[in-house]
Amino acid sequence: MTNDKTCSIQDLDKEEPWERNLSIIVTLIILIAGILNIITGREMFFGILSLIALAILWLPGFFTGQRICTFPAEIQILLLFVVFFELVLGDMLSFYSNVPLYDKFMHSMLPAILSLIGIMIIYTAHAMGYLKASMPVMFILIIFVVMGCGAMLEMSEFFYDQYLYPVVGNYLPTGLTQGSIYETPLVDTIHDLYTDAFGAIIGAGIGVWLIRRSNKNGKSHLIDDLKGLVRRNS
Repeated sequence: MTNDKTCSIQDLDKEEPWERNLSIIVTLIILIAGILNIITGREMFFGILSLIALAILWLPGFFTGQRICTFPAEIQILLLFVVFFELVLGDMLSFYSNVPLYDKFMHSMLPAILSLIGIMIIYTAHAMGYLKASMPVMFILIIFVVMGCGAMLEMSEFFYDQYLYPVVGNYLPTGLTQGSIYETPLVDTIHDLYTDAFGAIIGAGIGVWLIRRSNKNGKSHLIDDLKGLVRRNS
């Protein structure tokens, strides 16, 4: 086994054509939306954030000649969808303000994606001998980790609304982050925590199903990619 830490052509060839095409399409949508919002000044702040997110996802491997590998294809697609739903639809197109319950949809979708990615990563650690735990334990562990992330997000929103918004609120297009026309801040926070838990359970459940399905069929494309990424950086 080679100790070369670069991403080989074989690594890139593992991508399915539909994965590569979907990544390119979603990237172009985010790129065009970000540039248009910067040029028009309509939502310049979120346009800049979208370009920064794309740079984080794509540029490390490009500028280092693949010495720093990009994310496995499935994870990169999931992260691109996070950027699309959060920054393009939610912020640039104002779905958070104009679409009822869009906030609750995001509070379910984001934890689901984080749980799905998390269960794949910790299962990879288990498969490589870095972690000794049963599948139910890994399932419960990732749910609690994601719920903890959701709680930290709610704490940060409270801190922003109470202490930062009076200072910087006039300069940022974010507005208050807790509460809505439908709910008081307290009810909104509790419902967000419930939807975080629901999304985490769904995502972890899908991850367990995919792992068992791939093991049964002898195919573990994402697991193999994650193993290769760990080996290249170890």
